[in-house]
Amino acid sequence: MLLLLSVASSCNKEEEVNVYDTVIDDPNSNNPNHTVPDPASIAGLHQNIFAPTCANSGCHDGTFEPDFRTIESTYNTLVLRPIIKNDPAGTYTYRVVPGDYQNSVLYQRLITDIDGQSGIMPLVTEPSSDWSSKSATYIENVKTWIQNGAKDVFGNAPVQSNLPPQLSGMFIAPVGSTSPFPRNIQTGAIEIPVGTASVDVWLAFSDDQTAVDQLTYLKAKVGASMNEFAALSEIDLTAVNPHSETGYSGNAVIYRHKFTFALSGISSAQPWFVRAYVQDNGPAVTEIPSLGSAEYIKRYYSFQVGE
Repeated sequence: MLLLLSVASSCNKEEEVNVYDTVIDDPNSNNPNHTVPDPASIAGLHQNIFAPTCANSGCHDGTFEPDFRTIESTYNTLVLRPIIKNDPAGTYTYRVVPGDYQNSVLYQRLITDIDGQSGIMPLVTEPSSDWSSKSATYIENVKTWIQNGAKDVFGNAPVQSNLPPQLSGMFIAPVGSTSPFPRNIQTGAIEIPVGTASVDVWLAFSDDQTAVDQLTYLKAKVGASMNEFAALSEIDLTAVNPHSETGYSGNAVIYRHKFTFALSGISSAQPWFVRAYVQDNGPAVTEIPSLGSAEYIKRYYSFQVGE
C-alpha cells in the first residue's frame, strides 16, 4: 500500500511540472529561444514599422486596406493588391510589386505625395513610434524587402492569384448627360434633384487579369436597404464609349458601363444603394460592394433624391 502511494505521489509531482516555467516572455531579455527577425523581412517590417506606426486606431487597423494588424493581414493586403489612390498619370497598379520598388505604391507613398493631396505616409505617428528617428533606415528596409521578391513570413515568393473584379468609381447624371450630380459630403451619397424622372448610373470597373471590355455578367441592383439585395431584380449594364470622370479615390478613372434607372416611387426620405455584379475569368460572379464591405464604401455607392 505504501509503495502504491509512493508511486502515485511521484506521478502527481511529474504531472504538475509546467514546461513553460523556463520560457522568458520578454523579447528584450537574454532568452536564447528568442530570435530577432530580419529587419528587411515582412516579419521585421511588421514589428518595426507597420504595427507600431501604421496600425493606429482609425488608420490601418482593419478600418481600410492595407490592414496592418497582423503579419498575415499586412502581407495579404500589400503584395500584388490593387491600389485605391494613384498619381494623376495612373502610374501604379499594385501596392507592392515583387522585385520592383519603383512601381510599388507602398514605397512611393513613404517618400512622396503621389497625387499632391494625400500626403506622405505616415500622416501621424503614435508617441511610441520611432519613425522620426529611424525613417531612413526603415524606408531602405522596405525597399530591400520589395527588391528581394517581397517574400512571405516563410520565405516563399508570392504567387499572383486571380483577384476578383473591383469597382473604382460611380457617378450619376441626367439621362444622356455626363455631368455628375454632386455628392453629400457628410453621407457620401449622390444628391439627385427632386423632380428628376430618370438617371444614368455610371460604373467604372477594373481587374488584375481581365480587360474591362472582356468582363461578363454585368448586372446591377438598386435597393433601399444597405445589405438586403438577394430578392431584388437585376438590371443589365450597357457598355458605352469610355468616359473619364472622378472615381472613388478622387482621381480620374475610366467609365465604360452604365444603366438607366427610373426614379418614380423613390422616396426622398432615405438613401438608395447600388450593387454591381460582374465576372472576370474566374468561376464566380462578384458582388461589389459585398455584404462584408465597410459601411462608408457602401455609402459611396448610394444616392438620395433631395428634399
